[in-house]
Amino acid sequence: MKIKRYIVKSLPQAVQQIRLELGENAVILNTKEMKTGGFLGLFQRKQLEVIAASEESDQKREPSGPIQTNKEQVDTEVLNRLNQMEKLLGQFVTNQNQSQDQTSRGLAKWMKRLEDQEVDAEVIQFIAKRITSLHPLLEQKTEREIGNIVISTLTKLFQECVAPEGLDSNVNMITLIGPTGVGKTTTIAKLASRQVLNQRKKVGFLTADTFRIAAIEQLKTYATILNIPIEVVESSDQLKQSLVNLKNCQMIFMDSAGRNYLEEQYIEEINELLTQQLKQENHLVLSMTARWKDMKQIVEKMKSVQIDRVILTKWDESTCYGAALNLVYHYPYPLSFLSLGQGVPEDIMLADPEYMAKKIVGVDEDEAGSSTQTERIASAY
Repeated sequence: MKIKRYIVKSLPQAVQQIRLELGENAVILNTKEMKTGGFLGLFQRKQLEVIAASEESDQKREPSGPIQTNKEQVDTEVLNRLNQMEKLLGQFVTNQNQSQDQTSRGLAKWMKRLEDQEVDAEVIQFIAKRITSLHPLLEQKTEREIGNIVISTLTKLFQECVAPEGLDSNVNMITLIGPTGVGKTTTIAKLASRQVLNQRKKVGFLTADTFRIAAIEQLKTYATILNIPIEVVESSDQLKQSLVNLKNCQMIFMDSAGRNYLEEQYIEEINELLTQQLKQENHLVLSMTARWKDMKQIVEKMKSVQIDRVILTKWDESTCYGAALNLVYHYPYPLSFLSLGQGVPEDIMLADPEYMAKKIVGVDEDEAGSSTQTERIASAY
């Protein structure tokens, strides 16, 4: 006796396969419509489940007549046995489908949160597959437990893409690059303040942002407050002399000009600023208020520039955080800092995996007994 289950698009297709594999005397025991494929219950396609049986050997035969589709030609003992097997198989398939549906429903709610945060479909699918592969009994979990699993998964993903120290302490020159309006000047002031006040380092400022007089005056004000030297440069040749003037500084922070990143000339100017002999670390500054599509364009345009790390600003001004997850998934740049406001030096923190994970799924920062935002900012100093 041989029983076989077929998943096909139509009954004629099943009949053809049954004839070839089970022979002309095979019997169709049951047919049922079902849905297969898709992702978390979405984009599934309708197919037909066909269960057939034959008392003959497994050897394939050429079709030679109409297939039998009723049970009257099978003796009572065989029929009873087939009915029992059919019920067991049907129950097994039903249980499997119900379990899958429960898992899908439990996880789908959290994946929908990622979708609402503009996380890429590819990234969502990657996360869902990782979760289901590591947690096979997900259908037995409560909604809150599944949520904690999602947060943990995102946290681990961010942990793989974070620079734990923010800045390399052995670097002599830190350069911030990026489009206009992302907060480079304020971020430089925050980072420099950290080095002066906590690390007791001799720090100097360089600014190449001669397109905005306000930016120069702003950085001069910070230099006066911190009692550190500042140099304004307008060309790569002038930069060499400015570096000589700042030779006694242990760490130099350079503020590059914020320009239209679509202009090739801007990219060329940036590359000229980054070809110095000092040990240099370049941070690309991006704003969380930008749409992921625009942020991606910036990163793609900057591929010809040496980027070591990424700073994400304006977390306090955004309600959509999926771009951070998309960024670390698609690009090999580690995250260094998160900027959370205009306050200098307080509103900056080391890129924190758990903080970012909770922001993306919309879980309140005080839940699960995690450290608060204030504690994380304090630890960055």
